[in-house]
Amino acid sequence: MASIGQVGPTVRGAGRPKESLWAKVRKHGIWYLLILPNVLNFLAFSAFSWLFVFGISFYRWGIVDAKRWKGIQNYVDIFGDSVFRQALVNTLQYVLMFVLPLAVFSLVVAVLINQNLRGVYFFRACYYLPVVTTMAVIALIWLYIVRPTPDGIINYALGLVGIAPKRWLLDANLALPVLATIGIWKQFGYYMLLWVAGLLAIPTELYEAARIDGASGLSLFRHITLPMLRPTTTFIVMVSTIGAFQMFGPTYMMTGGGPIYRTTTLVYHLWVQAFEFYRMGRSGAIAMVLFVIIFAMTLIQRRLLRWGESIY
Repeated sequence: MASIGQVGPTVRGAGRPKESLWAKVRKHGIWYLLILPNVLNFLAFSAFSWLFVFGISFYRWGIVDAKRWKGIQNYVDIFGDSVFRQALVNTLQYVLMFVLPLAVFSLVVAVLINQNLRGVYFFRACYYLPVVTTMAVIALIWLYIVRPTPDGIINYALGLVGIAPKRWLLDANLALPVLATIGIWKQFGYYMLLWVAGLLAIPTELYEAARIDGASGLSLFRHITLPMLRPTTTFIVMVSTIGAFQMFGPTYMMTGGGPIYRTTTLVYHLWVQAFEFYRMGRSGAIAMVLFVIIFAMTLIQRRLLRWGESIY
C-alpha cells in the first residue's frame, strides 16, 4: 500500500542516478566491439564511397588527368544522352519483367516444397544451387542454351513443334526478356527460402481454426497464407527491386549492351562511362541519379506495401 500522503504510485527506477555516457560504454563495451567491424566496413566502403562519388559527379575527371570543376553540367549531359535515356528505359523494363514474376514463381515453388513430401530437402538444395553458382558459369550455360542456331537447346525444342528458330540475344525485342529470365532462374532459389521461412512462421492454429469453419484449399491460401505473408512480401519486393535496378552481370557477360543498346542498363552504362571512356565525373552523375531512383522507389513501395504495420 502507498503510504499516507503519497501522491501517486512509485515510479520504478525513479531514484536511480542517470548513467553517464562513459558508464554506458564501459557497461556495454563488448557489444560495441562486436559491431565495430561492420561500422568500419560501412564507413570505409559505403559512406566514404558515396561521398566520393557524389563529389566527383561535379567534376570532369579521367583518372590520369587533373579534375576540373563542371558543376551540374555532368547531370545535364547525361539527360541529353540518348544512350542514357535508353538505359533508363531498359532498366525500368527489366524491373517490371523481373520483380513480379520472380516473386510469384518463387512463392509457388515455396508452397510446393513446404509440403511434407519425401525428398523435399533435396529439391530445396537443387533450387538453391543457381544462387551459389557464379554468373560467369551461368552465362556460359545459357549462351549454349539460347544459341541462335537450330541446334541450340531451346531452338531445337521449338523445332520439334514446328516453330522456327529464334535469334534470342541477337533479337532486339527478345534479348532483354531473355536476360530477365536468366536473372529469375539464378535468384529465385534465394527468394524461395525467404518465402519458406515466412510460411513456417504462420501459426498452424490459424489453419486448424479455418478448417473447422469449413475453409480449405485456395480459401486457406487467400485468407490466411497471403495476409500472413505480407511482411515477407514487402521485404522480397523491395529487395528484388533494388537488385533489379543494379543488374549488370548478364549484360556484361552475354550481350555487351546490345543489340543496338537494347540490353544496356544504368549500371552497365555507368561502367562503360567509367572504365571504357574514363569519364569518371559522368559515371558519378549516373550513379547518383540511380541512387535517387532506387531511394524514391523504395519509399513508394514502403508506403504502398505498408512496411512496419502489424498484420494482426
